[in-house]
Amino acid sequence: MAATKGKASEPEKFSSAKWPALGGPESPTVREQLIMLSIEEIMKVGPADFNSAIPCDRLGVKHPTINYHFGNRDGLIAEATMWTHDWWVRYLAENVRKAPRNGKRRLRAFIESEIAWSKMLGGMNLLMHYPHASKGSQAIVSEKFADRMQRNFEFNLAILATLVIDIRKGTNSSLDFTVENYPRTELLKHPTAVLTATSLSWATHGIASWSSGEHIASANLENQALSKLTTKIAIDNYIKQIIKMAE
Repeated sequence: MAATKGKASEPEKFSSAKWPALGGPESPTVREQLIMLSIEEIMKVGPADFNSAIPCDRLGVKHPTINYHFGNRDGLIAEATMWTHDWWVRYLAENVRKAPRNGKRRLRAFIESEIAWSKMLGGMNLLMHYPHASKGSQAIVSEKFADRMQRNFEFNLAILATLVIDIRKGTNSSLDFTVENYPRTELLKHPTAVLTATSLSWATHGIASWSSGEHIASANLENQALSKLTTKIAIDNYIKQIIKMAE
């Protein structure tokens, strides 16, 4: 679902069954529906070409509904950014917990989930990590959601640090903590694991961004000189290198 430049997509029908697939409940409010349809639109066209009227048209509500719920377009983009950030954290945690209870396998699941997420979210993934669609939306994200985003990031680090400890000690932790009660104080007793987790996070973010197909230079290089198989092997080798960092 890579972002494409040009005019925004035309209003289209949708099925209510899509809400859970966009990180929402089965019966969302109108406000939540506007956020999720905005996310879907940004996934297609990117934040710069996003037209806030399209989610309204698809729901059959008046355009001023955006102002009523979010203040303006910037407020809507800020809410979509935070919604996606929360969804991202849940997505990674769920996939790690579904993996076999083994440190290395869980870490691989984390990395592969980051890559899959980046491919799935397209332009919205970029906005989620770097909320610079406009000064207005950036200011709202910074003022309203900075603490929440930091909490999410620390939760991810808690998962990664726990996996590092498991890999190095041969243990298999339950990972039963949540965003609200992750073991922040306990992990501070393992500074080396936390530092390694930070490195793992940045390395994973890098390979996820590169492999999503959004990086023009590498995408063109693949078209000219590399086969899909070669790219797959390169990604797999890089994943192995990241896992070695944890060891």
